[in-house]
Amino acid sequence: VSTTPVREAMRGLASEGFITLDNHRIGTVRRPDWDEMEEIVEIRRSIEQVAIARAIANITPQALNTARQLADELAKEEDLGSWVQSNIEFHEVFHRATNTSRLADILVSLERAGGVFVAQAQRLHPQIRKRAVADHYALLDAVAEEDVEKACQVQHDHIELPLKAFELDGN
Repeated sequence: VSTTPVREAMRGLASEGFITLDNHRIGTVRRPDWDEMEEIVEIRRSIEQVAIARAIANITPQALNTARQLADELAKEEDLGSWVQSNIEFHEVFHRATNTSRLADILVSLERAGGVFVAQAQRLHPQIRKRAVADHYALLDAVAEEDVEKACQVQHDHIELPLKAFELDGN
């Protein structure tokens, strides 16, 4: 492999927050900083109601079906890395349904940044995955019923799952 694809991959990992690059392009794996997860949750909580209301108003039956298929895959997935990636894709369906490029991009960015914390939470407490899967179906039901309040409650509780795992771990 030439250096160009490796350099691009390293930049991609750095932009996602998985590694930090120094001035000499040396990458170091970044340890999860739970303060960052708290910040992600705080930001998401502050914009979720607007996002969910817009998503419910604009989501297509095809997008809802895609989200349901992803939820079904998540319910069966055993590999943690694949689960986290599919989880991001599941939530991205709703973020993109807002039909707002800026809000959707912010939410997708926060979703991806939170992926490392979602993985860590499941490593700490694997049973959290069952709760996350149940939340996905509850969110799907609330969106299908066009119940913004219920969908917001489900989503607020759902995005706090990694923090709850950290608290259960005694930190």
